[in-house]
Amino acid sequence: MATNWRDRLLPASFRGVPFWVDQAKTPVGQKGQLHEYPQRDQPFFEGLGQQAKIHDLMAFIVGADCLEQRDELLKALEEGSGELVHPWLGRMQVKVGACDMTQTRKDGGLVTFNLKFYPDEPLQFPKAVVNTQEQLQVASDNLLDSSVARFDGAMSQINQARIGLENLRKGITLAYHVIEQELQPLIETYANVYALVRTIKEFPKQVSAAVKGVLGEFKGLVGEVKSVVGEVRGLKDFAVQGYHGMLADLSKQVEDAKSLDTSKLTIGKDSAAASQATVNLIQDALLVQISQLVSMIPVATPAVKLTTTPSLAQQAQQPVQRADVPVVDDVLALRDNLNEVIWQAALKADALHYQALSTVRQALTQHLNAVASTGVRLIDLIPKSNLPALVVAYQNFGDATRVGEVVQRNRISHPGFIPPAPVQISRE
Repeated sequence: MATNWRDRLLPASFRGVPFWVDQAKTPVGQKGQLHEYPQRDQPFFEGLGQQAKIHDLMAFIVGADCLEQRDELLKALEEGSGELVHPWLGRMQVKVGACDMTQTRKDGGLVTFNLKFYPDEPLQFPKAVVNTQEQLQVASDNLLDSSVARFDGAMSQINQARIGLENLRKGITLAYHVIEQELQPLIETYANVYALVRTIKEFPKQVSAAVKGVLGEFKGLVGEVKSVVGEVRGLKDFAVQGYHGMLADLSKQVEDAKSLDTSKLTIGKDSAAASQATVNLIQDALLVQISQLVSMIPVATPAVKLTTTPSLAQQAQQPVQRADVPVVDDVLALRDNLNEVIWQAALKADALHYQALSTVRQALTQHLNAVASTGVRLIDLIPKSNLPALVVAYQNFGDATRVGEVVQRNRISHPGFIPPAPVQISRE
Protein backbone atom coordinates (compact mmCIF):
# COMPACT_ATOMS: atom_id res chain seq x y z
CA MET A 1 0.00 0.00 0.00
CA ALA A 2 1.37 3.43 -0.99
CA THR A 3 2.24 5.84 1.81
CA ASN A 4 -0.04 8.85 2.15
CA TRP A 5 1.64 11.98 0.86
CA ARG A 6 0.82 13.82 4.08
CA ASP A 7 2.80 11.27 6.04
CA ARG A 8 5.84 11.96 3.88
CA LEU A 9 5.89 15.72 4.51
CA LEU A 10 8.77 16.97 6.64
CA PRO A 11 8.57 19.81 9.18
CA ALA A 12 10.27 22.77 7.49
CA SER A 13 13.27 24.42 9.14
CA PHE A 14 16.46 26.31 8.37
CA ARG A 15 19.54 25.81 10.55
CA GLY A 16 17.25 24.06 13.01
CA VAL A 17 14.74 26.96 13.29
CA PRO A 18 11.23 25.71 12.37
CA PHE A 19 8.61 27.51 10.29
CA TRP A 20 5.51 26.70 8.28
CA VAL A 21 5.33 26.67 4.49
CA ASP A 22 2.28 27.58 2.41
CA GLN A 23 3.87 27.26 -1.01
CA ALA A 24 7.22 26.20 -2.46
CA LYS A 25 8.44 26.91 -5.99
CA THR A 26 11.54 25.46 -7.69
CA PRO A 27 12.58 25.87 -11.37
CA VAL A 28 12.95 22.58 -13.25
CA GLY A 29 13.88 21.54 -16.77
CA GLN A 30 16.49 23.08 -19.03
CA LYS A 31 17.52 26.66 -19.49
CA GLY A 32 18.33 27.85 -22.97
CA GLN A 33 17.82 30.35 -25.75
CA LEU A 34 15.01 30.27 -28.31
CA HIS A 35 16.16 31.34 -31.77
CA GLU A 36 13.52 32.52 -34.24
CA TYR A 37 14.45 33.27 -37.84
CA PRO A 38 12.85 35.44 -40.51
CA GLN A 39 10.86 33.58 -43.15
CA ARG A 40 11.04 30.33 -41.20
CA ASP A 41 8.20 28.71 -39.29
CA GLN A 42 10.34 26.39 -37.17
CA PRO A 43 12.23 27.98 -34.26
CA PHE A 44 15.34 26.46 -32.72
CA PHE A 45 15.85 26.06 -28.99
CA GLU A 46 19.50 25.99 -27.88
CA GLY A 47 19.79 24.05 -24.65
CA LEU A 48 22.19 25.55 -22.11
CA GLY A 49 22.02 23.02 -19.30
CA GLN A 50 19.77 22.36 -16.34
CA GLN A 51 17.96 25.09 -14.50
CA ALA A 52 19.55 26.11 -11.22
CA LYS A 53 17.57 24.69 -8.29
CA ILE A 54 16.49 27.95 -6.65
CA HIS A 55 13.97 27.36 -3.86
CA ASP A 56 11.31 30.05 -3.31
CA LEU A 57 9.29 29.43 -0.13
CA MET A 58 6.27 31.31 1.10
CA ALA A 59 6.70 30.72 4.84
CA PHE A 60 5.21 31.97 8.06
CA ILE A 61 5.47 31.69 11.82
CA VAL A 62 2.49 32.10 14.06
CA GLY A 63 1.67 32.05 17.75
CA ALA A 64 1.87 34.08 20.91
CA ASP A 65 5.67 33.84 20.79
CA CYS A 66 5.89 34.75 17.10
CA LEU A 67 8.29 37.63 17.79
CA GLU A 68 10.75 35.32 19.52
CA GLN A 69 10.40 32.78 16.68
CA ARG A 70 10.90 35.60 14.17
CA ASP A 71 14.15 36.70 15.81
CA GLU A 72 15.51 33.16 15.79
CA LEU A 73 14.71 32.75 12.11
CA LEU A 74 16.21 36.17 11.26
CA LYS A 75 19.40 35.21 13.08
CA ALA A 76 19.55 31.93 11.15
CA LEU A 77 18.98 33.72 7.82
CA GLU A 78 21.75 36.22 8.56
CA GLU A 79 24.23 33.34 8.93
CA GLY A 80 24.04 33.04 5.14
CA SER A 81 24.20 29.28 4.61
CA GLY A 82 23.11 26.10 6.31
CA GLU A 83 20.82 23.10 6.12
CA LEU A 84 17.31 23.60 4.77
CA VAL A 85 14.67 20.98 5.51
CA HIS A 86 12.31 21.30 2.56
CA PRO A 87 8.84 19.86 3.30
CA TRP A 88 8.64 18.13 -0.09
CA LEU A 89 12.26 17.75 -1.23
CA GLY A 90 14.06 16.83 1.97
CA ARG A 91 17.36 18.01 3.45
CA MET A 92 19.85 20.08 1.44
CA GLN A 93 22.69 22.54 1.89
CA VAL A 94 21.73 26.02 0.72
CA LYS A 95 22.79 29.65 0.74
CA VAL A 96 20.35 32.43 1.63
CA GLY A 97 19.33 34.84 -1.10
CA ALA A 98 17.22 38.03 -0.95
CA CYS A 99 14.28 37.45 1.45
CA ASP A 100 11.26 39.55 2.47
CA MET A 101 9.58 39.71 5.87
CA THR A 102 6.01 41.04 6.23
CA GLN A 103 4.21 42.03 9.45
CA THR A 104 0.81 43.78 9.69
CA ARG A 105 -1.35 44.99 12.60
CA LYS A 106 -4.31 43.21 11.06
CA ASP A 107 -2.51 39.86 11.22
CA GLY A 108 -1.34 40.07 14.79
CA GLY A 109 0.68 37.06 15.89
CA LEU A 110 1.62 36.21 12.28
CA VAL A 111 4.88 36.95 10.47
CA THR A 112 5.23 35.96 6.81
CA PHE A 113 8.40 35.46 4.82
CA ASN A 114 9.30 35.14 1.15
CA LEU A 115 12.46 33.03 1.40
CA LYS A 116 14.90 32.36 -1.42
CA PHE A 117 17.59 29.71 -1.15
CA TYR A 118 20.35 28.83 -3.63
CA PRO A 119 22.22 25.50 -3.88
CA ASP A 120 25.36 25.42 -1.79
CA GLU A 121 27.71 22.84 -3.26
CA PRO A 122 30.72 22.31 -0.96
CA LEU A 123 33.93 23.70 -2.42
CA GLN A 124 36.40 21.09 -3.52
CA PHE A 125 39.62 21.42 -1.58
CA PRO A 126 42.75 21.32 -3.73
CA LYS A 127 44.39 17.91 -3.81
CA ALA A 128 48.08 17.31 -4.21
CA VAL A 129 48.84 15.16 -7.24
CA VAL A 130 52.15 13.35 -7.35
CA ASN A 131 54.21 14.18 -10.44
CA THR A 132 55.20 10.61 -11.27
CA GLN A 133 57.06 11.73 -14.40
CA GLU A 134 59.35 14.00 -12.41
CA GLN A 135 59.89 11.38 -9.71
CA LEU A 136 60.88 8.83 -12.34
CA GLN A 137 63.31 11.27 -13.98
CA VAL A 138 65.01 11.96 -10.63
CA ALA A 139 65.22 8.23 -9.86
CA SER A 140 66.77 7.50 -13.28
CA ASP A 141 69.39 10.21 -12.73
CA ASN A 142 70.33 8.67 -9.39
CA LEU A 143 70.54 5.22 -11.01
CA LEU A 144 72.88 6.57 -13.69
CA ASP A 145 75.20 8.07 -11.06
CA SER A 146 75.14 4.84 -9.05
CA SER A 147 75.87 2.74 -12.15
CA VAL A 148 78.90 4.82 -13.08
CA ALA A 149 80.20 4.70 -9.52
CA ARG A 150 79.75 0.92 -9.40
CA PHE A 151 81.60 0.42 -12.68
CA ASP A 152 84.49 2.68 -11.70
CA GLY A 153 84.74 0.98 -8.31
CA ALA A 154 84.75 -2.50 -9.83
CA MET A 155 87.39 -1.63 -12.45
CA SER A 156 89.67 -0.03 -9.85
CA GLN A 157 90.00 -3.41 -8.12
CA ILE A 158 90.96 -5.31 -11.29
CA ASN A 159 94.54 -5.87 -12.36
CA GLN A 160 94.35 -4.43 -15.85
CA ALA A 161 97.54 -6.18 -16.91
CA ARG A 162 95.82 -9.54 -16.48
CA ILE A 163 92.85 -8.66 -18.67
CA GLY A 164 92.97 -10.65 -21.91
CA LEU A 165 91.63 -8.68 -24.85
CA GLU A 166 90.14 -11.72 -26.58
CA ASN A 167 88.55 -13.00 -23.38
CA LEU A 168 87.16 -9.54 -22.68
CA ARG A 169 85.76 -9.39 -26.21
CA LYS A 170 83.97 -12.70 -25.69
CA GLY A 171 82.56 -11.44 -22.41
CA ILE A 172 81.11 -8.19 -23.78
CA THR A 173 80.02 -9.30 -27.28
CA LEU A 174 76.36 -9.50 -26.27
CA ALA A 175 76.58 -6.16 -24.45
CA TYR A 176 78.06 -4.56 -27.57
CA HIS A 177 75.20 -5.97 -29.63
CA VAL A 178 72.79 -4.24 -27.23
CA ILE A 179 74.76 -1.01 -27.69
CA GLU A 180 74.34 -1.31 -31.47
CA GLN A 181 70.60 -1.86 -31.10
CA GLU A 182 69.62 0.50 -28.29
CA LEU A 183 72.55 2.83 -27.37
CA GLN A 184 73.60 3.85 -30.85
CA PRO A 185 75.27 7.18 -29.92
CA LEU A 186 78.03 5.15 -28.26
CA ILE A 187 78.84 3.67 -31.66
CA GLU A 188 80.18 7.08 -32.68
CA THR A 189 82.84 6.67 -29.96
CA TYR A 190 83.34 2.92 -30.20
CA ALA A 191 82.91 2.02 -33.86
CA ASN A 192 83.58 -1.66 -33.21
CA VAL A 193 83.84 -4.02 -30.29
CA TYR A 194 87.64 -3.96 -30.34
CA ALA A 195 87.70 -0.19 -29.75
CA LEU A 196 85.48 -0.71 -26.73
CA VAL A 197 87.61 -3.59 -25.45
CA ARG A 198 90.82 -1.55 -25.63
CA THR A 199 89.22 1.40 -23.85
CA ILE A 200 87.86 -0.83 -21.06
CA LYS A 201 91.32 -2.31 -20.52
CA GLU A 202 93.33 0.91 -20.69
CA PHE A 203 90.96 3.78 -19.83
CA PRO A 204 87.84 2.35 -18.11
CA LYS A 205 86.74 5.70 -16.74
CA GLN A 206 86.37 6.98 -20.29
CA VAL A 207 83.74 4.29 -20.89
CA SER A 208 81.65 5.28 -17.88
CA ALA A 209 82.05 8.95 -18.81
CA ALA A 210 80.87 8.25 -22.35
CA VAL A 211 77.81 6.37 -21.11
CA LYS A 212 76.94 9.15 -18.68
CA GLY A 213 77.44 11.77 -21.38
CA VAL A 214 75.09 10.01 -23.82
CA LEU A 215 72.31 9.56 -21.28
CA GLY A 216 72.88 13.04 -19.85
CA GLU A 217 72.14 14.55 -23.28
CA PHE A 218 68.76 12.88 -23.24
CA LYS A 219 67.73 14.45 -19.90
CA GLY A 220 67.00 17.84 -21.46
CA LEU A 221 64.63 16.24 -23.97
CA VAL A 222 62.33 14.57 -21.45
CA GLY A 223 58.91 16.18 -21.37
CA GLU A 224 59.44 17.86 -24.75
CA VAL A 225 58.19 16.77 -28.14
CA LYS A 226 61.18 16.86 -30.47
CA SER A 227 62.02 14.79 -33.47
CA VAL A 228 65.63 14.60 -32.25
CA VAL A 229 64.45 12.00 -29.73
CA GLY A 230 64.02 9.57 -32.58
CA GLU A 231 67.46 10.38 -33.92
CA VAL A 232 69.16 9.89 -30.57
CA ARG A 233 67.36 6.78 -29.40
CA GLY A 234 66.04 5.13 -32.55
CA LEU A 235 62.48 6.03 -31.54
CA LYS A 236 60.08 8.21 -33.41
CA ASP A 237 58.50 11.17 -31.76
CA PHE A 238 55.83 10.26 -29.20
CA ALA A 239 53.46 12.59 -31.03
CA VAL A 240 53.94 10.47 -34.16
CA GLN A 241 54.20 7.03 -32.55
CA GLY A 242 51.52 7.37 -29.94
CA TYR A 243 51.12 5.00 -27.02
CA HIS A 244 51.08 1.79 -29.05
CA GLY A 245 54.36 2.42 -30.85
CA MET A 246 56.08 3.78 -27.75
CA LEU A 247 55.10 0.79 -25.62
CA ALA A 248 56.16 -1.64 -28.36
CA ASP A 249 59.64 -0.08 -28.63
CA LEU A 250 60.03 -0.03 -24.86
CA SER A 251 59.06 -3.70 -24.66
CA LYS A 252 61.85 -4.52 -27.13
CA GLN A 253 64.37 -2.61 -25.03
CA VAL A 254 63.23 -4.48 -21.93
CA GLU A 255 63.87 -7.78 -23.71
CA ASP A 256 67.37 -6.58 -24.66
CA ALA A 257 68.04 -5.63 -21.05
CA LYS A 258 66.83 -9.06 -19.94
CA SER A 259 69.20 -10.75 -22.40
CA LEU A 260 72.18 -9.35 -20.46
CA ASP A 261 71.37 -11.66 -17.54
CA THR A 262 72.81 -14.66 -19.40
CA SER A 263 75.30 -17.00 -17.78
CA LYS A 264 78.96 -16.04 -17.49
CA LEU A 265 81.66 -17.24 -19.84
CA THR A 266 84.54 -19.42 -18.65
CA ILE A 267 87.39 -16.93 -19.02
CA GLY A 268 90.15 -15.57 -16.78
CA LYS A 269 89.30 -14.10 -13.38
CA ASP A 270 90.22 -10.50 -14.20
CA SER A 271 88.74 -10.68 -17.69
CA ALA A 272 85.52 -12.10 -16.25
CA ALA A 273 85.34 -9.35 -13.63
CA ALA A 274 85.89 -6.63 -16.25
CA SER A 275 83.32 -8.24 -18.54
CA GLN A 276 80.75 -8.46 -15.78
CA ALA A 277 81.33 -4.84 -14.76
CA THR A 278 80.86 -3.73 -18.37
CA VAL A 279 77.74 -5.84 -18.88
CA ASN A 280 76.29 -4.43 -15.65
CA LEU A 281 77.05 -0.89 -16.83
CA ILE A 282 75.37 -1.41 -20.21
CA GLN A 283 72.34 -3.06 -18.61
CA ASP A 284 72.00 -0.22 -16.12
CA ALA A 285 72.42 2.33 -18.92
CA LEU A 286 69.62 0.66 -20.85
CA LEU A 287 67.40 0.68 -17.74
CA VAL A 288 68.15 4.39 -17.30
CA GLN A 289 67.20 5.05 -20.93
CA ILE A 290 63.99 3.04 -20.54
CA SER A 291 63.13 5.01 -17.43
CA GLN A 292 63.75 8.29 -19.22
CA LEU A 293 61.54 7.22 -22.13
CA VAL A 294 58.79 5.98 -19.82
CA SER A 295 58.84 9.36 -18.08
CA MET A 296 57.91 10.91 -21.44
CA ILE A 297 54.65 8.95 -21.59
CA PRO A 298 51.85 11.29 -20.47
CA VAL A 299 48.76 10.34 -18.51
CA ALA A 300 45.98 10.50 -21.11
CA THR A 301 42.58 12.06 -20.69
CA PRO A 302 39.85 9.39 -20.38
CA ALA A 303 38.61 8.03 -23.69
CA VAL A 304 35.28 9.36 -24.97
CA LYS A 305 33.01 6.99 -26.86
CA LEU A 306 31.63 8.16 -30.19
CA THR A 307 28.02 9.35 -29.87
CA THR A 308 27.26 8.96 -33.58
CA THR A 309 28.51 6.67 -36.33
CA PRO A 310 29.42 8.51 -39.54
CA SER A 311 28.77 6.62 -42.73
CA LEU A 312 31.63 4.79 -44.43
CA ALA A 313 31.50 7.25 -47.36
CA GLN A 314 31.76 10.17 -44.95
CA GLN A 315 34.69 8.56 -43.13
CA ALA A 316 36.47 8.10 -46.44
CA GLN A 317 36.34 11.86 -46.94
CA GLN A 318 36.90 12.81 -43.30
CA PRO A 319 38.33 10.04 -41.05
CA VAL A 320 37.19 9.88 -37.45
CA GLN A 321 39.41 11.90 -35.15
CA ARG A 322 40.05 9.95 -31.96
CA ALA A 323 42.10 10.89 -28.91
CA ASP A 324 45.12 8.61 -28.41
CA VAL A 325 44.84 6.58 -25.21
CA PRO A 326 46.93 3.64 -23.99
CA VAL A 327 45.77 0.04 -23.76
CA VAL A 328 45.80 -1.02 -20.12
CA ASP A 329 46.97 -4.56 -20.93
CA ASP A 330 50.03 -3.24 -22.82
CA VAL A 331 50.99 -0.82 -20.04
CA LEU A 332 50.65 -3.42 -17.30
CA ALA A 333 52.61 -5.97 -19.32
CA LEU A 334 55.46 -3.46 -19.70
CA ARG A 335 55.30 -2.70 -15.96
CA ASP A 336 55.52 -6.37 -15.00
CA ASN A 337 58.39 -7.08 -17.41
CA LEU A 338 60.31 -4.10 -16.09
CA ASN A 339 59.77 -5.24 -12.51
CA GLU A 340 61.20 -8.64 -13.41
CA VAL A 341 64.28 -7.24 -15.18
CA ILE A 342 65.10 -4.74 -12.43
CA TRP A 343 64.60 -7.38 -9.76
CA GLN A 344 67.07 -9.71 -11.51
CA ALA A 345 69.54 -6.83 -11.86
CA ALA A 346 69.15 -6.01 -8.17
CA LEU A 347 70.14 -9.55 -7.19
CA LYS A 348 73.72 -8.88 -8.35
CA ALA A 349 73.95 -5.36 -6.89
CA ASP A 350 75.54 -4.10 -3.70
CA ALA A 351 73.48 -2.34 -1.03
CA LEU A 352 73.78 1.18 -2.45
CA HIS A 353 73.07 0.18 -6.02
CA TYR A 354 70.22 -2.07 -4.88
CA GLN A 355 68.57 0.99 -3.35
CA ALA A 356 68.93 2.97 -6.59
CA LEU A 357 67.41 0.11 -8.61
CA SER A 358 64.59 -0.31 -6.10
CA THR A 359 63.76 3.41 -6.24
CA VAL A 360 63.60 3.32 -10.05
CA ARG A 361 61.42 0.22 -9.97
CA GLN A 362 58.95 1.87 -7.60
CA ALA A 363 58.89 5.10 -9.64
CA LEU A 364 58.32 3.12 -12.86
CA THR A 365 55.47 1.21 -11.24
CA GLN A 366 53.79 4.37 -9.96
CA HIS A 367 54.01 6.18 -13.28
CA LEU A 368 52.88 3.23 -15.39
CA ASN A 369 49.97 2.66 -12.97
CA ALA A 370 49.00 6.32 -13.50
CA VAL A 371 49.21 5.88 -17.29
CA ALA A 372 47.13 2.69 -17.13
CA SER A 373 44.46 4.37 -14.97
CA THR A 374 43.17 6.33 -17.98
CA GLY A 375 43.62 3.57 -20.54
CA VAL A 376 41.22 1.16 -22.18
CA ARG A 377 40.96 -2.61 -21.88
CA LEU A 378 41.20 -5.21 -24.60
CA ILE A 379 38.06 -7.07 -25.60
CA ASP A 380 37.62 -10.31 -27.57
CA LEU A 381 35.62 -10.42 -30.79
CA ILE A 382 34.66 -13.45 -32.84
CA PRO A 383 33.63 -12.61 -36.43
CA LYS A 384 30.67 -14.68 -37.60
CA SER A 385 32.39 -15.50 -40.88
CA ASN A 386 35.45 -14.63 -42.94
CA LEU A 387 35.41 -10.85 -43.09
CA PRO A 388 37.79 -8.08 -44.17
CA ALA A 389 39.43 -6.20 -41.29
CA LEU A 390 37.80 -3.01 -42.52
CA VAL A 391 34.33 -4.52 -42.09
CA VAL A 392 35.18 -5.85 -38.61
CA ALA A 393 36.38 -2.43 -37.48
CA TYR A 394 33.39 -0.58 -38.90
CA GLN A 395 30.72 -3.06 -37.74
CA ASN A 396 31.96 -3.18 -34.16
CA PHE A 397 33.15 0.37 -33.60
CA GLY A 398 31.71 2.48 -36.39
CA ASP A 399 35.26 3.60 -37.14
CA ALA A 400 36.95 2.36 -40.30
CA THR A 401 40.26 3.97 -39.28
CA ARG A 402 40.76 1.22 -36.67
CA VAL A 403 41.44 -1.37 -39.36
CA GLY A 404 45.19 -0.98 -38.79
CA GLU A 405 44.78 -1.71 -35.09
CA VAL A 406 42.84 -4.90 -35.83
CA VAL A 407 45.50 -6.12 -38.28
CA GLN A 408 48.56 -5.24 -36.21
CA ARG A 409 47.42 -6.40 -32.79
CA ASN A 410 46.18 -9.76 -34.08
CA ARG A 411 48.98 -10.26 -36.63
CA ILE A 412 46.52 -10.77 -39.47
CA SER A 413 48.41 -12.12 -42.47
CA HIS A 414 45.98 -10.61 -44.98
CA PRO A 415 43.64 -7.72 -44.02
CA GLY A 416 41.05 -8.93 -46.49
CA PHE A 417 40.40 -12.19 -44.62
CA ILE A 418 39.83 -12.49 -40.86
CA PRO A 419 38.73 -16.01 -39.91
CA PRO A 420 35.89 -16.61 -37.42
CA ALA A 421 38.32 -16.92 -34.50
CA PRO A 422 38.82 -14.66 -31.44
CA VAL A 423 40.56 -11.37 -32.17
CA GLN A 424 41.47 -8.64 -29.72
CA ILE A 425 40.92 -4.91 -30.00
CA SER A 426 40.88 -2.07 -27.50
CA ARG A 427 37.58 -1.00 -26.02
CA GLU A 428 36.49 2.61 -26.46
